[in-house]
Parts: sequence; C-alpha cells; structure tokens
Amino acid sequence: MKLFKLFPIFACAIFLVACHTKKHAEPSADGKPVLETEANLSEVIQRVNAKRVSEPCITARVSLSLSTGKNSARVGGSLKMKRNDVIQLSLVALGIMEAGRLELTPEYMMVIDRINHQYVKCAYQDVQLFREAGIDFYTFQSLFWDELFELNGKGGLPAEKSFTLTSGLDGVKLVNNTGGKVALTFVLNSVNQLVGETHFSRAETSTPILKWEYAEWEKLGEQNFPGSMKISFALPGDTVEALLRLGTVKPDSDWETRTEVNKNRYTEVSLQTAFRRLMSLAQ
Repeated sequence: MKLFKLFPIFACAIFLVACHTKKHAEPSADGKPVLETEANLSEVIQRVNAKRVSEPCITARVSLSLSTGKNSARVGGSLKMKRNDVIQLSLVALGIMEAGRLELTPEYMMVIDRINHQYVKCAYQDVQLFREAGIDFYTFQSLFWDELFELNGKGGLPAEKSFTLTSGLDGVKLVNNTGGKVALTFVLNSVNQLVGETHFSRAETSTPILKWEYAEWEKLGEQNFPGSMKISFALPGDTVEALLRLGTVKPDSDWETRTEVNKNRYTEVSLQTAFRRLMSLAQ
C-alpha cells in the first residue's frame, strides 16, 4: 500500500479511534489493587511534572514507519510543536513533496491529503466520544510532549487527587481514577522516571485501544525528550502502528503555526466520509 493510502489511516485514526472507556485498576497477584501511600503518590506526581520540557517551541526531523495488517510504508518529514498552540506533523514523499499534514490546534483538527487534494477539518466536540470523554488538543499535546496529564486538564499540571499509584510486573503505574469514560494508565520508565507508556482502555476490557510508547530520550535544554514514539491504534478488524523516530530535536519558533488551505484546489471531506474511507483502506 502506498503512502498516500496509509497516511490518512494514521492521521484520521488519531481522532477517530473509539475511546469509550471507564476506570480500570491494575490488579495484584491476589486480585486487589496494589496501592502505595499518599506521600509516595505526591512525590511521584511532583517528580514527573518537574521533568516537563520547558522549551515553548520545538521542531524535529521525522522518520515515520506506518503499518496496517500486511501493508507498510516508510517516509520522512517533520514535527513542529508550539506549546498550547499547535502540533504539525508533515510527511514528505520522495524527499521533495509534502504528501500529507496533520495539524492540531485548540480549536480544530485537520488532515490534509496533498496527493488527492482533499482535507478534513473539524472541532474536537464534533467527535461524540471525544466530547464525552474530554479528549481535546491538550490531550494530544501531552501525548506528543511525553507528559503526565488529566483529561479536560487544559494543559495544566495534573494533581495527585486524579491518580492512583499502583505497581505491576512492568513497573510503577499511575492510573487516572476520576471515574470517567476513559481509563488512562501511565507506566513510568524505571531509569529516568519519565512517562514510558500511556494507554487508553475500554470500559469492558483492560486491553489498550490506543497506546503511546516512548524510548531513546535525549537532552533538550535542561530536560529530556524522547527520540522515538510508537503509536498503536486498535481499529475494527485491524491494528494501525506508527513508529516516529525523531532527529535534530531543537528549540525553534521560526515557522508558520497555521496552514492555509486553498479551497479552489482542495475539496473538504466530512468526518463521516473520511471514516468510511479509512475503514475501506484498512481492509
């Protein structure tokens, strides 16, 4: 499958994946949650929050490997982010032409298909599950910036009251315990105590439907930023995986933070149409 077929699957899956879930706690061997003391919870939350990257704007070169079923593709591009303002993921075909762009802002989500001259643009509130679960721009911002967060947190530092500290075979976990429609689980890296994995779970199962894994951290100012992100989506009948390898991560604010779409050349496609196309391409 060619890149221009895989990119819409990846980009649209980011805001079409079904996150209709509820709270879940990791059981211990005897079936009961392993809870640490409140003092330990407070210490862990403060430590993770203190490791947030403080640079307001960063850019990076990107090597993106996409796969769904037996189909795969690899392409280069760039990632540009401005805190509390925008996330832009641009993919370049043959090293010369932008093939697609994902743009997330506090007001809208947009996917631009340069090959087919189409785009999808909508508000987070237009997606029912996002609206019900409180998933918005700040959710994705924290995912791309490798941070601990709360749903509906608007980018602020999460408070300890929203989490339960648990332990398991794969390390220390922070589980969102607000009783909402989405269960958030953060697995901390045992070496640097940064978020090593974030996943969302469904109400009826603890199996993640969206998993965001981090590795290969390198210095960025006084903090560390991941050099790779593996993103996995569970879609009906298939799984979409994207491996982002980042290079030349640096502070940079010299770029346009909004993409203008020439409506004489591009056709706007509805979210429903994009979802139907996504499902047909994934088959």
